[in-house]
Amino acid sequence: MDDRRLLNECPTVIGMMTSILQSGGSIDYAIREVAKEGPKNSKELFEDIVRRTDSKDYPSLVEGLSARLNELPKESSGYSRSMLMVISASESSDKDVCERMLRDAAETALESVKEMGESYGSSLLIPCMIVFGIGIMIPMILMSILPMLNIGGMFGSNMINQDLVMVITLVMIPVGILMMTLILRNRNPFLSDHHIQVDIRLLILLTLSIPIALIHLWVGGELRWVFLFSVAPVCILIVMLMIEDVKDENRRLKSEQSLMGTIFDIGNRMVSGTNFETATIEAMHANDGCRHLSESLSREYSLCRGEVHNAIDNSISSTSKEMTLALRNILTCSEKDSNDAGRLAITLGRQFQNRNITLRNLENKLKSTKDMMVATAMLFAPLVLGMSVAMLEPLSRIGGNVSLEGTTLILSWYLVELSALIAILVSSLGNGENGNRMLWRFCTLCPISLLVFTICGMMNL
Repeated sequence: MDDRRLLNECPTVIGMMTSILQSGGSIDYAIREVAKEGPKNSKELFEDIVRRTDSKDYPSLVEGLSARLNELPKESSGYSRSMLMVISASESSDKDVCERMLRDAAETALESVKEMGESYGSSLLIPCMIVFGIGIMIPMILMSILPMLNIGGMFGSNMINQDLVMVITLVMIPVGILMMTLILRNRNPFLSDHHIQVDIRLLILLTLSIPIALIHLWVGGELRWVFLFSVAPVCILIVMLMIEDVKDENRRLKSEQSLMGTIFDIGNRMVSGTNFETATIEAMHANDGCRHLSESLSREYSLCRGEVHNAIDNSISSTSKEMTLALRNILTCSEKDSNDAGRLAITLGRQFQNRNITLRNLENKLKSTKDMMVATAMLFAPLVLGMSVAMLEPLSRIGGNVSLEGTTLILSWYLVELSALIAILVSSLGNGENGNRMLWRFCTLCPISLLVFTICGMMNL
């Protein structure tokens, strides 16, 4: 369990517990539900509480939760405060007081996440500047400026050790960037529970660049352009194969956001007297982003034979497990009192809306950092290094030095490495991305980077 990432999960956990408590469930059931269906770190925390309570280490789940909250570090104080407010709300016999305390708990959680986001965003400036400096300036100095000075006799009869320059460029600099990336990833409190593994078939496909490179050399192609004509085509092929999956995931995320927005509308319709089934279908149909879900849910309702919970699972769970749980709890509450269920849906809808606004503001603040890193790998680094090679070539001819084919080859190799490292770095910021998304980002960056470098390097200056 990562204590630093507990706070980021707090709004989700508060939403889960709110929906259970306001639908008539007990605090014990809410704790067990988080242990079963909650976000990764909170799930581990609550699982331990349930296990130790069942083994009589704690006298009750509530006391166990209180004890574990007291053990959390001060960085998770917002999480502890919000959970204690939920416990207090569960002990209130007044519905209005309970609802108000749950709302305060959600606001406390969001405010804590907002403060953590501001602190996290401000901490990225220096590391990203270090990556920028290491990734562009040092290779430019090593591969371009130092050879220029050597041509001019700056170092006398001592020649620059080309092997050392190559090791620094292709090994030491990428290792430095990778270490900085791993540090940023480890310190990111917002990183979601994404699986790192990549589709092995796509990785195998990426290795096709090796035989393509050999064919390029066998037919007489220039060595310095071997990466452009081997790695770039394979990357483009992978992008073409992945594009439908990427579109599907983007549509799923859009549908999930739209579905969150309909919860408030569902509540309003139920308060006005509409039953749960009709309210869900009408609210989803009114929203373009999840209209297809209303059609799927309508079909499931007609086939479920009264098992409405199963209908919700079958139609919504593939889009969002969190929204599935929220709708199930609203349904459970509606079986007792439709008006109370409507109020619950309105409360949850307001929580989802506030949480999305907070997370959207965080992503907007990180967007400039992500764009800068992507532009570094895609345009700025290949532009600077390519122009440096273009300036170095005429000076090399004047000085009677050998061709710069080796320099171009090394820098092309380095740009492939830089594209991979920036893909990992960008995927480690904010909520993060899974392994397939990292590969997608690399395959979009690398061909453009190599093309820009080639065009700039071929200019006659």
